[in-house]
Order: sequence, then C-alpha cells, then structure tokens
Amino acid sequence: MPPSIPWPNGLSGNHLRTMYPDLDWIPGPKMFAPLSRNSRVSLEAVTKENLRTVATLDVTPGQEGLVAPNAFSIAQAHFHPEAWFRAVAADGIPVGFAMLEDWSIVADREPQLHEGAPYVALWRFMIDHRVQKLGFGAQAMRLLIDHARTRPGVRTMLLSFVPKEHNPEPFYLRFGFERTGEVDAGELVMKLKL
Repeated sequence: MPPSIPWPNGLSGNHLRTMYPDLDWIPGPKMFAPLSRNSRVSLEAVTKENLRTVATLDVTPGQEGLVAPNAFSIAQAHFHPEAWFRAVAADGIPVGFAMLEDWSIVADREPQLHEGAPYVALWRFMIDHRVQKLGFGAQAMRLLIDHARTRPGVRTMLLSFVPKEHNPEPFYLRFGFERTGEVDAGELVMKLKL
C-alpha cells in the first residue's frame, strides 16, 4: 500500500488547536453542542465569515493523510477553474468540506471525459471528527450526488481514495460507487453511474 499523502501538518486544525489553544477563532466543542442527527445538512459557500472555521475543521488522527487539510484545498481551488467547493454545514454550522472537479464550469475548455462522457469527480470530502457518526457525511454525499446529476452531459461521478487503514471505501460503497480498477497517483478510483 502506498504511504499517506504528506500534506503539510501545520495546516491541520488538530495541529493548530494543539499549538495555539488560546486562539478564540479555532472552533471548539461548544460550537457543535447544539447539533444532532436531526440537524439539517446543506452545502454552503466558503466566505470570509466562515473561512477560519472551515479551514480548521479536521479528521480523526487515524484519518490524517487520507485527505488534504481544508486550508490547502481552499487555496488549491483558487488556482483550478474546475474546482467547485463548499462548506458542509449542519443547521448553518460548518462541520465539513467538499470539493468537486467539474469541467462544465470552465467556459473556455472542453469537458474532460471518462469512458467517452463528461464526469464530475469528488476531489475532497471530510467531516470534522467531533461530529462524525451523526449522519452529516451521508446527507452531504447525497447532496453532492444530486448536484453532480444537474451538470450538463455528466453520466458518471468519480472519486479516489488512499488504500490504507481507516479509508472511506465502505462509506462510498453505500452510495453505489464501485471500483473501476484504475489507480491514480496511488489512489484507487471508484465511479457511480448517474
């Protein structure tokens, strides 16, 4: 199995909380207290008002290396016109992050194809470790799949994952994603026919 992706540790929310425990803008457990399985999940724009919160959300220590820190993903998105990114919110409180590769939003470029048709790919997806197991990831994934179905000509949603312990493959299988047999930069590719 390939090693985890060496994302910059200094950008992770867990690292910032450890190094700077007195910073009042780093979300703490009180922020998530009102949330429950009944909270309504939505995909919301990342704005100057919620940027710091979204950037410091983080996965469990066992999941580190499976997804880039949100701060890195948000910066990367600004240099990739095909990036469509959103905060995952529960009752308006940021609890995660999602980023799609969607070539249909790039006006001056032909869509990229997979098996002869345009696709949308899940590029990044995470739910903060303090609110995992509340169903927010499943609700967000349904919203992302619904969004992918609205894209012109798109017939497939792709994603890839790092094949190491604690990877999200079982989660993706629940939504009908299947392995394609392809490997991209050491990650296993899955697809969902839309």
